[in-house]
Amino acid sequence: MCVRYTLHKTDAALGAISRALGVLLEVPEWSQPRYNVTLTDTMPVVACAEDGPGVRPMRWGLVPHGERASARPRLLANARSETATTMPAFRKAVAARRCLVPANGFYEWKAVGGVKLPHLFTLAGGEPFAFAGIWDPAADSLPETYCILTTQPNALVARVHDRMPVILAAEAMLRWIGGTPLDEGEYRSLVRPFEPGLMESRPVSRFVSNSRNQGPRCLDPPEAVPPEPELDFG
Repeated sequence: MCVRYTLHKTDAALGAISRALGVLLEVPEWSQPRYNVTLTDTMPVVACAEDGPGVRPMRWGLVPHGERASARPRLLANARSETATTMPAFRKAVAARRCLVPANGFYEWKAVGGVKLPHLFTLAGGEPFAFAGIWDPAADSLPETYCILTTQPNALVARVHDRMPVILAAEAMLRWIGGTPLDEGEYRSLVRPFEPGLMESRPVSRFVSNSRNQGPRCLDPPEAVPPEPELDFG
């Protein structure tokens, strides 16, 4: 699953998406560097409208339609890609409202000796990317909302967690975004685990474990971490 990510270089992430889509996407004035994005945060999301792709403010966490009138509805941060095309909460959005969620990295936690230690995952060299997202339109008192698709972990992420977000590099962004249903083969090719040899990971400070904490300190190395074996991805 993915419940935290970082978008502290918004210009780089939107620049990468701009080049992939062949459109100019500017950083909105309301956007600020976020080192610890969490559920209910309002973030830049690239979605299609009648005049083409654009950057929209959306709140992280889809609300199931049957719970929109509830005082305390569930907020769905993730959708499992294996079942999202058939689940009532997600299937319409997968077919007609696929979006790109700009990111610089994401966090996962590994339990070591009873302590959960955070790890930061990025693309090699810190290249920006986008998560495969889906979104719901505003309704009643709810703003536009989004969630992130997840998939089986690659060999790098599997060392820490049993799920990972669907990562889209430049060539996949244009294939994902839009409102035309994808055929089964295209969909499955887009939501597969990202190539581990093109990614990097490192442990980071437990400062990021508190969802209220922000700033560059979230990316600091920990004071001490147990050694882990290195993997060769060939």
